[in-house]
Amino acid sequence: MDFHLLGPLEVLDDGAPVPLGGVIKRGALAHLLIHANSVVATSSLLAALWPGDTPLTARKMLQNAVRDLRRTLSCEPGSEGRATLVTDAPGYRLRVDPDAVDLLRFRRAVEHGQAEVAAGAHESAARVLREALGLWRGPALADLVEDGLVWPELTAWENCRLNALEDLFEAELACGRHHAVLGELQAVAAAEPTRERLSCQLMLALYRCGRQTEALAAYRHRRVELVERYGLEPTREMQKLERAILAHDPELDPPSRPGRVGGPGLVDVTSLSRADTARETPAAPAQGRAGLAAVGGRATRPRRLSEFTVEHKRISLVWVRHALEGHGHDPSGVRDALREAERVVREEAARFGGTVAHAAGPVFSALFGHPGTSEDDAARAVRAAFAMRDRFADRDTAPAGPTGPALRGPGPAVFHVAVVTGDAYLLFRPGEEDTGPRVMGEAADRCFRLLALAPRGQVRVCEVTRRASEPDIAYRVGPEPPDGWEAVRVRGQGRGAEVRRTAGPRDWAAALPAPEPGEVPAHAAL
Repeated sequence: MDFHLLGPLEVLDDGAPVPLGGVIKRGALAHLLIHANSVVATSSLLAALWPGDTPLTARKMLQNAVRDLRRTLSCEPGSEGRATLVTDAPGYRLRVDPDAVDLLRFRRAVEHGQAEVAAGAHESAARVLREALGLWRGPALADLVEDGLVWPELTAWENCRLNALEDLFEAELACGRHHAVLGELQAVAAAEPTRERLSCQLMLALYRCGRQTEALAAYRHRRVELVERYGLEPTREMQKLERAILAHDPELDPPSRPGRVGGPGLVDVTSLSRADTARETPAAPAQGRAGLAAVGGRATRPRRLSEFTVEHKRISLVWVRHALEGHGHDPSGVRDALREAERVVREEAARFGGTVAHAAGPVFSALFGHPGTSEDDAARAVRAAFAMRDRFADRDTAPAGPTGPALRGPGPAVFHVAVVTGDAYLLFRPGEEDTGPRVMGEAADRCFRLLALAPRGQVRVCEVTRRASEPDIAYRVGPEPPDGWEAVRVRGQGRGAEVRRTAGPRDWAAALPAPEPGEVPAHAAL
């Protein structure tokens, strides 16, 4: 017979379920299995089966349950089998083969897996721990818990399961399988918000998957939970991990060879560089690793970071993505459309005091806040985004001009526009001044996510941009959507109108139209 405790109580005889009867019989068997091969006092069994007041007939009911269990298990004293229930003062002992009880197999496997993790044998550890966790079929003794039998041992088992999960994730991350475990990590970490080791593993997996912004958001969410609920700050290890993610510390990189013993696959956050050093010298971690450039929403490694001049500052970033619909398989049409889109972005960015950033493929980027930073960077970025969108909308009727052909294809719905304000690293390589700086860091990460979610034909902005530009830009009122805020129009102008004016940052701010009578900021309407 096989006995299963890691889920509803289950007894199998050659693979066939064995009926166990009522809650007293099942509870007595479960309690004896928890303490398999040990004497369980009758008083302990009575207290476990009747947590409140013990009825006068409780002892007789327990004796009847023991008798029925012996019949069910066919394990009268002296009979052969994998389990024998005997009377042993001051109670009972269930003699059972440890291999027949899933709980005992789980404990042995977890001890083995933890020893493998400690020895650096991560491939073996991941395999052993995955098999051990596969023994769980749901909450331990779920049917008895539903009947009101909640024992302290169940909490200990759940903690053991979570510890094993954390060890498994550690082994998988050390093997470079961050993509494979990310979904599982997210689900477990969301269900267990107080386990900071899980939170650190989730942050590391997100970072290695190229989702730096989400990794930092996971840290901020966990910190808010700890501060608001318990008045505690995150551990030093979690804080150091957050600073390392901000600095793109090479210690966070996945192992170069899966399963490598040692190396950065198993991150020791206590050894990570200090945040102040990382922020003062953002290029320092680049010795021996390639620089990351956010180009078209993808992380590429075209040059070593040491070859670039790096500037860290706050910017507003406009990204425009051409869906390239309506061109079929005509390479010439695609090329002409991309050239015209780039020209529109370049002209409108310059007209509103912005700078074109390094772009690739169908994604075009404009910066506001470089080389000089102004308070109206966010507002100018949104106005430029409006102008770009309107230029694209007019292309069906616009004739070819001296600067290039009119854009072809269906209306403005083939374009996605996103505007984000935040901190970023601007990378300049000598000899490539005409191509614009490469952008990496928090703002680029958020802009990539927002651009992927932005509906076609709309200008979508992040919360920071909305707050900074709200005196000048009207937004659609409503709860904050996951795909950003929809920018509707420039305040004081009709829908779809744009300002045809070339101006620098401060001249443009002075020329803003007055708000329309009765017009209120979007946040006031909320």
